[in-house]
Amino acid sequence: LPSLSSGAVGSRFVSQSDIEHARAKREEQWKAAYARLGQEPPPQPKEDVYDGRSLAEKLAANRAAKQEEWEEKNKLANQFRALEEDEIMFLDSVRERQEQQERERKLQDGEELKSFREYVLSSALEYIPIHPCVSELWHPRSSLTVAKKPAKPSLKGVVVKKK
Repeated sequence: LPSLSSGAVGSRFVSQSDIEHARAKREEQWKAAYARLGQEPPPQPKEDVYDGRSLAEKLAANRAAKQEEWEEKNKLANQFRALEEDEIMFLDSVRERQEQQERERKLQDGEELKSFREYVLSSALEYIPIHPCVSELWHPRSSLTVAKKPAKPSLKGVVVKKK
């Protein structure tokens, strides 16, 4: 039988001892280069360890890790349950009570605002001086009210086609 190292097939393979010898030589050259510069060489990066698993096994492991991460992230969502009928009724009653209180508060605010405006208007009428040159009595309510402009029909968005 012919030797594997002497043939064409054997020359394509590298032995582990050749790899270790090349690594040791590279480290010596690295240290010598830093010694010439007078610096301490940085620590050598560790080479990747050979992973003998097949690609399918690596992908399956990655998929399992991603699935675990996703389940952990969504774990909180699984802790909630649906509301029961009596809980729904209670929450509805609380909401209705809050809405009723809000309506009452708005009514009370409206009444207070109306009474305040009436008070301000009545107090303004008492203190408005009448000019001596005016022979007629000046009615302050007519001057305090602002004349409203007649409402124009809104024509926004209307396109007029020219013939």
